Amino acid sequence: MALLDTFKQKVLDLGRSEARAKARPLLTAGESFDRSAAGLDRRTQEGFVLFWLLSDRALFLVAGGPDEDHGYRIPYEAVNEISLDFDDNAEFLPWYVRTAIDPSGPGAVTTLEDVPAPGNPLARPVPRRLDAEERTRLARGEMVPLTGFGALPKKFRSALQRRMELAGGTMHVTGAELADSRARLARIRRAGRKGTES
Repeated sequence: MALLDTFKQKVLDLGRSEARAKARPLLTAGESFDRSAAGLDRRTQEGFVLFWLLSDRALFLVAGGPDEDHGYRIPYEAVNEISLDFDDNAEFLPWYVRTAIDPSGPGAVTTLEDVPAPGNPLARPVPRRLDAEERTRLARGEMVPLTGFGALPKKFRSALQRRMELAGGTMHVTGAELADSRARLARIRRAGRKGTES
């Protein structure tokens, strides 16, 4: 992997904790994050940095652009389809992610209020439900990118697939065997380097 791509990947990995902090006010009672993945809307020129966070009840999409950050809690029943395609030729962010959100179906999609509470600018952001027009715009990809390139660990993919199945949604994954094989080879190489260094 090129040095610049390695640096970008490290930045994305560090950004996951910040994405969790931004999305935490969207959690419902008893809910917590258990998996996450990071990426960009494009590999070569960043328009948005993207984070996909999972709980047992919802997919959280956090996107940071040049001007502002956006966070959405999307219950699994509101997700029609997710496609994950692995590109064996790409070293940096090898997974291409496409998410299709139901523009008017079940599940309340929420985001955070833009305006702080009157008289209390330090108040914790308050979740609010997207109205019909906002949800339609979100489903069209007009508010944040619903496609992007990411680094998706196997545990993240497995958890997402299990939850999509339970919610009755569709998930397509291509190239998982190649991705797992590449990850195994990387682990073997790292173990070999440690062995020669000791």
